Amino acid sequence: MNTIKDFKNMTTGGMMRRNKFILFTVYCLLLTAFLWGCGGGSGSPGSNGTENTGVTVDATITPLYLGGNTYSVDTFQVVCDPGPPPVAEVFTDHNATLTMTARLINPNTTFQAGTLYVEKYTVEFRRSSDSIGAPPIQSDTRYKTIVIPAPAGTGVTTVEDTVILVDLIRKDQYTADVTSGQYNSGLAYLNNYTALYTFEGKNEYGEKFSFKAQTDFQIGNFDYCD
Repeated sequence: MNTIKDFKNMTTGGMMRRNKFILFTVYCLLLTAFLWGCGGGSGSPGSNGTENTGVTVDATITPLYLGGNTYSVDTFQVVCDPGPPPVAEVFTDHNATLTMTARLINPNTTFQAGTLYVEKYTVEFRRSSDSIGAPPIQSDTRYKTIVIPAPAGTGVTTVEDTVILVDLIRKDQYTADVTSGQYNSGLAYLNNYTALYTFEGKNEYGEKFSFKAQTDFQIGNFDYCD
């Protein structure tokens, strides 16, 4: 009887050890899968989205109007001189200068980075904390090719181009909204915004990238008469 009892105990103990081993193996596999899925990778939060090309791009935006740098966006066209003949204030799109600086993430690499081609960009508008009651401004997406030559070694490539800030359509809409009585503004219908830019494209090897930039600006009734 003791022999049969000992055999049962040995069999039960062996099964328990096998079950524990199986559970441990399954746990390790699940843990590995979880850790693999948590990796950041290109485009993860805090990334500028160009790492997979081997190049990092820093960008700045400087508002530009009538040949000069200015953060004051005019949405009201006035008559500068009653004449005759009357002379109206120059009134057109408010643009911005985009300055891009590209450098290799690893300047010691033997890998030849490819030329970057921006294909489109989107401008989104965020009301400042002191202009929460201001009219919303519709986002603007533009398709434009901007070429950024690949840097080499410790060198830096700098490229400038002109992009839109607030076009005439959005200027006219702002004027209609701010004078409708539905929104708030300061003197001369002034409000403050931040323009958030996202640029997207591919390098010459077909690898996608993106980078961001932003600028603050004020919009309302400004005098641009000579």
